[in-house]
Amino acid sequence: MTPVPAEDAPPSNPLYHGTVRWFDSTRRMGVIARPDGTTIFVPPYGLAEGQASLATGQQVTFVERANAKGPFAAEVRVTDDIASAPSDVAAQIAQALGETAPPALAQIRRIVRTIGPEAAQATVDEALQVEVAGGMLVPDGSRRRTLGGVFFALVRDRLPPEQREIVFPPRVQWRKPRSTREPTAEAPISAPQPPPMTWDDRPALIAALRQESGKATTVKMTIIGRPRRVEEQPQFTLLTLDYSGPLPALPKGIPAPATVPTTTYAVYIGKKQWKQVAEALQNEEDVLIVEGTPVADAETGTISVFATKTTTKLLQQGNRQPKPQDASTPESPAS
Repeated sequence: MTPVPAEDAPPSNPLYHGTVRWFDSTRRMGVIARPDGTTIFVPPYGLAEGQASLATGQQVTFVERANAKGPFAAEVRVTDDIASAPSDVAAQIAQALGETAPPALAQIRRIVRTIGPEAAQATVDEALQVEVAGGMLVPDGSRRRTLGGVFFALVRDRLPPEQREIVFPPRVQWRKPRSTREPTAEAPISAPQPPPMTWDDRPALIAALRQESGKATTVKMTIIGRPRRVEEQPQFTLLTLDYSGPLPALPKGIPAPATVPTTTYAVYIGKKQWKQVAEALQNEEDVLIVEGTPVADAETGTISVFATKTTTKLLQQGNRQPKPQDASTPESPAS
């Protein structure tokens, strides 16, 4: 990413160019897309003095700063005017919605000409809020609408009948019948699916969510592996296990990194728990199974796991086997 030269920017805070991907004017936060495709979060305090709000598709400049929650855009200023020609506004809205099909683009241009650029942009912002809140289903409830579909539905529901016919004209298809037949109207063209979220899109999305993060009350994890070395202390045993994939099969649509980075887990096991598994692990074919609570350890760069339950694979299999019948117990006579 190449910084944009600017006379009023100090050398330590170069200005960068970007495009507003979305912005919530109520909470005064949003996301800017850089020219290289990466994104950066705009917090409520990120707008420059005199910049009241942002609109989707606007070109902006900003400086990059960071706090405990990560990098963010500051001193964000608009370099173009959203109240430009309707065709320009329509192109910006289409880009924000991920719409590329010619019929959808024509429909967006009709919307901007009919209700005006400001109302059209406000509807885009509302569609984004609906999407963040869980989206909108199609009438039969079979699937979620795309972001463009939410936008079109909001506009359609609010237009008076005379304007609705202008913005959403019925498409009539004439078929050559064997006998005279009335023309039938085609079903409205559904908006194309937006591009799926990638792993590189996650930083801005997570930064936005962390502004209003929920609170976890219980966290548990299971680690399965075989330690190479252990450190036995008077009251506990400490060992480390590294994980670098592969990831299991994930549900469709969930983004994942191309390469799984190595994560080191430092496992703390109580004295009595370790005594139960230490002998079993002498068998090189056995593996350790630990259930516990994970905690990030920034000082060591590991994830600490405090074991609450410890066993091994072979011990588990042995517990599932039925116990042999005592030879001294007489069998019941056959009936």
